[in-house]
Amino acid sequence: MSARLKRIGANASWLLLARGLQAVLSIAYLALVTRTLGVADFGRFGLVIAISGGIAGIVGFQTWQLVVRYGTERRERSDEDGVGHVVGFAAALDVVAAVLGTLAAVAAVLLLGPTLSLPPDLSWPAIGFCFAQLIAVRSTPTGILRLERRFKTAAAVDSVVPIVRFFGSGIAALLMPTITGFLIAWAAGEVICAIAYWRAALATQRMTLRPAALRQLARDEPSILRFAFLTNVSQTLGMTSKQVTLIVVGAFAGPAAAGIYRLAAQLAQSLVKLTQTVSRAAYAELVEAFNRGSDRKLLLELTGIAAVGALLMAGIAALFGEQIIHLIAGKQFEAAYVPIIILVCAAGFDLVGFAFEPALSARGEVGVAVRVLLITAIVQVLLLLVLLPRFGVIGGAWAALIGSAITMVLTGWRALRGTPKPQVERTA
Repeated sequence: MSARLKRIGANASWLLLARGLQAVLSIAYLALVTRTLGVADFGRFGLVIAISGGIAGIVGFQTWQLVVRYGTERRERSDEDGVGHVVGFAAALDVVAAVLGTLAAVAAVLLLGPTLSLPPDLSWPAIGFCFAQLIAVRSTPTGILRLERRFKTAAAVDSVVPIVRFFGSGIAALLMPTITGFLIAWAAGEVICAIAYWRAALATQRMTLRPAALRQLARDEPSILRFAFLTNVSQTLGMTSKQVTLIVVGAFAGPAAAGIYRLAAQLAQSLVKLTQTVSRAAYAELVEAFNRGSDRKLLLELTGIAAVGALLMAGIAALFGEQIIHLIAGKQFEAAYVPIIILVCAAGFDLVGFAFEPALSARGEVGVAVRVLLITAIVQVLLLLVLLPRFGVIGGAWAALIGSAITMVLTGWRALRGTPKPQVERTA
């Protein structure tokens, strides 16, 4: 095992420890939500979450990647002022995203609400939840902790969301057993976690927000805006496609079908969270490995390990998926069994290819990842239009599976071809 792989494993272990706690708590609060709301209202709850997540994906920037990508170069030169400028630039992008996202949330909820059978009295709670998620963005402080390899701290802070949701869901189930009650619990988790992230990140890394300094950074690094834009598009196409699928299911088949799909997707998301965890732990190592021309070997090692994990999770879903559904949500959600198997397989493809997109980003080839995700999004939309009316929720799950497979194959083919020269310009 290579030294880099050992470091990734050590760093990821802290994050995975937090994910283990989150998994236990998420099962508990998922059971509270599903059993309290029932299939249809859980579907409406999931649709609000999907709208919010879709907007956050569209307007938000992957500023954690920007901090690591440009901060690493300055950290290696002991340019702490330069690192502060990069952090300030990333934070400014997050503020812009929050403002634009809030405006988009108002329009989206009011326009999509009737189509998705959301009751009128849910409109303002939905808008409030979207606003809370947008102002609670924590991508920049996440980047700071990744840059400084403070994975133990990140693991502790990550645990805030499931802990708050768990206790918040219990309070909501007792005092306000409605969609609004659970939205408040979810929003509280996001905001409190964001505060904790920023406190931890700024404890050791200062941030420069002077407009002159940020303009100078943009002049010194002419590629930084392009990088921010392309990683935004990449996130939009990758993240939002999953949210859009749920919204389309709700629009075509109604809230109950959306509830079934949401439960299946949320259980399958445990794999997706695993990919994000290891991906973030690996990103800084991939940047350094690329700078030394050795990232292809690291990619092969990571992909092999991920493939074993994907097969294991698919087997668990097939053998025990029905029992898990009955345990968590009850027999009213048993129609989610087949979609869960399909969506876990889709998440398995995401897991196998989890390092490909970060590798392309680390090399400065974000445009390649964007083109792949654009192809995937187009194919997935077409499949939804064909499969959803005929097969319902299962058709939506198959569209997600095929989309994940296409993304894995195309990004993997490009990432494993070789190690091209970086496209991101560096300052002298």
